[in-house]
Amino acid sequence: MTAFFQTFRCQKLLRSSIGFLLDCEVNATSVRHYKPRWVAPTQRDLKARKAIEDNLKGGPKLSHRNTFIEWNYNAELFALSNRLGEKFDDNFLREALTNKSYIEGEASRMNEVGLQPALSIKSNEELSEKGQQQISKFVKGYLRAVFTEVPEEMIISVHDHLLSSEILAHVAKNIGLGDLLLCAEFPCIDETFSKSFKALVAALEKSSGEERARTFVHDLVLTQLYGKDVNELWNPTDPVGNLNTILNKNGLEEAEFRLIRKAGANSLLAVYHVAVYSDKTFVASGTGESVEIAQEMAALNGLKKLFHTEDSMRALPFGRQLKELESKIKDHESTPNISIHEWTVDKSRALQR
Repeated sequence: MTAFFQTFRCQKLLRSSIGFLLDCEVNATSVRHYKPRWVAPTQRDLKARKAIEDNLKGGPKLSHRNTFIEWNYNAELFALSNRLGEKFDDNFLREALTNKSYIEGEASRMNEVGLQPALSIKSNEELSEKGQQQISKFVKGYLRAVFTEVPEEMIISVHDHLLSSEILAHVAKNIGLGDLLLCAEFPCIDETFSKSFKALVAALEKSSGEERARTFVHDLVLTQLYGKDVNELWNPTDPVGNLNTILNKNGLEEAEFRLIRKAGANSLLAVYHVAVYSDKTFVASGTGESVEIAQEMAALNGLKKLFHTEDSMRALPFGRQLKELESKIKDHESTPNISIHEWTVDKSRALQR
């Protein structure tokens, strides 16, 4: 009997709890959050006005970080050194980031208010020239040590690409120099970024030594070759003539071009496939929209095969892989590769040893 009453009581409690939950669901009211009708049209109108103003001014207005209240130049310089993982002398670092136009602008501003310009700031002109020499030496040493069978003309073409204002400015922007440069214009032009980066390398060399500067250039500048075809950075004016010169230097007959196949000769999508032979030995092949272009492509592919710069070449060494080439890189910094007019297989192998 007792068990019966306990079961009945539990069922009664269960019914009461279910009924309470059902009552809550029925009595619950949904709250709708909405914005007034005038908000969206007003925001669209303000956005349209801003777009018109930006177009009239040539783009949105950019403000330098030093116009912000929380700007602290000393803290930013300290953060830059730690972000790069390098130790800079404070005076050299400030000099590397100070452009000549900034000093001239400050002097003219002091003259306008009747003050004698007695600025003790030094521009980065001298450091930039030294940094140019340092970067050039490090880049040439790396390229010559890695591409031992490549003529010096190709080394110079890749070197000029890496030291161009566009590449160095790209590196300088991505390491955060945009808000730290002291220059008259804002945003700074690529030439100013490039000059400041060169000065930064020279400042690092004076602060921490040549080895740290070499590693810095290897990690930031030479890695810009990642994913690029070095053959596209060198455009010889006469690839057929260069190929014939090399073949003659190696005691082989001049290149003989043969049309292998063609398609769509009388259409806008014509394709010609030409092969080049020497002593009845296949050298390379190339395709183009005309026979002349196909011959040049075949000659370029033949040069790539001789210089071992095909698409299947080994990946360029970076980072820890450079430890095995450190001594070789230093030796090649002052030793140029063979010129294309003197290039032979024996000479390239001797240089490789």
